[in-house]
Amino acid sequence: MKTFSLLKAILSQDMNIFKYKTKANSSKLKKILLPISLFILLGFSVGMYAYQIAEMLKPLNLTYIMLTIFLAGVTVFTFMEGIYKSQGILFDCKDNDLLFSLPIKRSSILTVRIIKLLLFEYLYNLMFFLPAIVVYVYFETPGINFYLITLLITILIPIIPTIISCFLGYVIKMLSSKVKSKKLIQTLLTGILMVGLIILSGKMNGFVNNIAKNATSINGFLTKLYYPIGAYINLITKFDLLELVKLVLIHIIPLILFILLGQIFYFRIISNFKGNSVSKKNKNRKLNIVSHKPIVTLTRKELKRYFSSTIYIFNTAVGMFVVVFATILLCTKGEGAIDIFKDNNGEVITSLNTMYYVIVYFALAFTSISSSSISLEGKTINITKTLPIDYKTIFNSKILTCFILELPFVLISEIVFVIRFNMGIIYLLQLIGLTIGMILFNAVVGLIINLKFPKLNASNDTEVIKQSMSATVSVMAGFVVFLLGIFGMGYFDKYINDTILPFIHILILFIISISLYMVLMKKGPKEYQKLNV
Repeated sequence: MKTFSLLKAILSQDMNIFKYKTKANSSKLKKILLPISLFILLGFSVGMYAYQIAEMLKPLNLTYIMLTIFLAGVTVFTFMEGIYKSQGILFDCKDNDLLFSLPIKRSSILTVRIIKLLLFEYLYNLMFFLPAIVVYVYFETPGINFYLITLLITILIPIIPTIISCFLGYVIKMLSSKVKSKKLIQTLLTGILMVGLIILSGKMNGFVNNIAKNATSINGFLTKLYYPIGAYINLITKFDLLELVKLVLIHIIPLILFILLGQIFYFRIISNFKGNSVSKKNKNRKLNIVSHKPIVTLTRKELKRYFSSTIYIFNTAVGMFVVVFATILLCTKGEGAIDIFKDNNGEVITSLNTMYYVIVYFALAFTSISSSSISLEGKTINITKTLPIDYKTIFNSKILTCFILELPFVLISEIVFVIRFNMGIIYLLQLIGLTIGMILFNAVVGLIINLKFPKLNASNDTEVIKQSMSATVSVMAGFVVFLLGIFGMGYFDKYINDTILPFIHILILFIISISLYMVLMKKGPKEYQKLNV
């Protein structure tokens, strides 16, 4: 009974697979309908891919291979999501101190948390596997045997990848409890995942179009690579009781062993991490004795806060990544990359220098770091306000942080591009002017909007960075400036020289940015003083 009550309490938190948060006064109907609507929308999108694959495989009597592909995809997604999710559910739990002080067996705490992680994976997997099941039923109309075995595999399939991902999460936590590499490891893993997803998305259409040609070989490879997938396909095509028992035992035994072994190491790693956190705080206190200029100290604080949050990095570094990726693509692929911008007659729609100018402009327009920087101060903002530091210095440190984070990546990319295609010093000056102007604009606008729409009482970084009004409005402001700039340059291109027009655009951008900076310096301190948690 205690275990059930504990499970019920733990499941009431952090089970939102869509990372949204409703208002406290929202109706129960709205809280229920919103996730259901999002689930159906995503499931429909996945179902369209499943339908395309099944439609090609049906004439060959190979529709079951569609299930093989989606089951393999679900397994991979479970593994990747488990690495990330295990950090919050198993290791970085805010209720550790409370639960460990209660008269509850520690083995029960671990078991309940593993059950919670598995339940989350079940919900997550259904969005991807359920549409494939529906499509298969539509094409094949199978018997009752199919439904029973599919229900069983749906319960079993997340277990092994979740155990492996938990083990990797444990290794990451063990390493981070001894060294200062936790966020670095998480950031690298997220970066690799992001690159992988981009590459996968780019090749998805080609994969769907060619799948019928290689269906048998794909099915053979996947079923041999991961036994549970092959066992499932065998069971729905030809039932075998021995294979069914084998399939169940292969999942249940590792789960039991994982729970038993986890009890030995789980609480040790948490206690070690807490101890190191305390020592790190003490070291930081000693380091703070060293005196620096206020602008340097504040900028270092901003940079440290930025790199301490993986979601902050990857939600704001997309623009920088786009510039670097586009530069590498254009410089390595050359004419092959330029073919993307050709019309049906094979003629290039725009020149290479204009194309790259627009890419840099677009990427920087959607990069807004400062729009969350004030909100992320949270309760510490009251401490910052008591320091003998001019609020203008605080704003300048946040703006300087944006330049430190964005300028090196973009500037190096621009220099490489100019040298590769021999564009000349004038074009390089245009790119540098555009980069500085856009970074300044977004930094200032982000601070102004964040002062207008602060969110200092957020429960986590995700709520501030992805779900706040400030972040949304700042991105929209960048989008509006981008559209106005593109339409303006397109219209006046007929009347003004191609070399002079970008400089006029940059000059207007600087005038707007400096004007907004003056507004920030004049009215910003008063608004900052009003902020309170």
